[in-house]
Amino acid sequence: MLLLGIDISETQRIKKSMGSRRFLKEILGSEEYAQLEKRGFPAESVAASFSAKEAFSKAVGTGLGSFAFREVQLIREKSGRPRLKLCGKAAELARGFSFSVSATHSGGFAAAAVVGEECRRAFVPEENKIPELRRIIKERPKDSNKGTFGRLMCVCGSEGMAGAAVMSAGAALRCGTGLVDAALPRCIYPIVASRLAEPVFTILDTGHDGKLSEKSEALFLEALAKSTACLIGCGLGKSAAAREETAAVLAKSEVPLVIDADGINIISENINILKTARAKVILTPHPGEMSRLLKVPVSLIQSDRKKYASDFSARHNVVLVLKGAGTVVAAPDGRLYENTTGNPGMAKGGSGDVLAGMTASFAAQGVDPFEAAAAAVYMHGLAGDMCAEKLSQSAMLPTDIIDMLPSVFSIIGR
Repeated sequence: MLLLGIDISETQRIKKSMGSRRFLKEILGSEEYAQLEKRGFPAESVAASFSAKEAFSKAVGTGLGSFAFREVQLIREKSGRPRLKLCGKAAELARGFSFSVSATHSGGFAAAAVVGEECRRAFVPEENKIPELRRIIKERPKDSNKGTFGRLMCVCGSEGMAGAAVMSAGAALRCGTGLVDAALPRCIYPIVASRLAEPVFTILDTGHDGKLSEKSEALFLEALAKSTACLIGCGLGKSAAAREETAAVLAKSEVPLVIDADGINIISENINILKTARAKVILTPHPGEMSRLLKVPVSLIQSDRKKYASDFSARHNVVLVLKGAGTVVAAPDGRLYENTTGNPGMAKGGSGDVLAGMTASFAAQGVDPFEAAAAAVYMHGLAGDMCAEKLSQSAMLPTDIIDMLPSVFSIIGR
């Protein structure tokens, strides 16, 4: 099923409205506003943005009154290719469809066409998992190098929580990331480095106020700028530095973000901070963390996991991984995957760190965020099932899941 909306705007009419800067603030989203501000707000480009919003409203069949103008943004990629960025009510209206946009201006008019294509609702048919995983996880070319497979920044671990950094980075390495950069406090560096030889390290110091030192802040941002994805939150704590790091990656990262554990707990204290995200975000809460995000009881979430995951994903424009028995992965465009692998032996501290590292690894290698999360969830559970068969549910450990990943990749043929 296809949805189509087309709109034409008169540039002169938009230019007249632009006499008030309030007009621009009302119709343009933050990223869209920043892009056009750099170009001096050319009237024809503002008119194209306005037409894109009108075209979207026609495509979904609701008219402009059903969502805020700022919730539909016409973003210009570096290549010049336009895309729609949706949030809030607009994202909810778009659920189940993937939207593309074309915009142009000429002769005093701007025009936009928006097309919505219905998405498939499931990750893959139950009997066809392995071929689908082979599609998602690409074969490694003979002429490749470490740069071919991405650079992942892992902002994980704190005093007393070094294991979270070890497991998340270790899982990312086992899933094929070209280079893992572990950004962590100096106090746990010797522990993590003694367990993992493969990562490079960005070693962070804090000042008397508990925040990153000036030098460490610069190193942190430099590492982020080099990365193709970033994982933050595993064992991070809620210190001043942790809060500073979480806010920084949301506001400054231009590559996919995977946010787990304490990163989620920090966000739950001010959910609006998600609006500052410049890149695609994957959140991986367990039911307790989801309860803190939504401010509703765990029992209510568990009563309808798919609904709560899908609604949150659409409302906040994130891929949402609601962990637990039958982990649910929801995308803002309506795609939904309910996992069938895994067992109670995985209900141990550290299993989530392993999953976060796997998800971030695939995202760093360029896999679509929803597919990165769904593939990681399935493979994580499969490795857990193989561990349970070999070691028993009681005796298996999260680190055993990492050790089993080579066997999972062998089954997939990657």
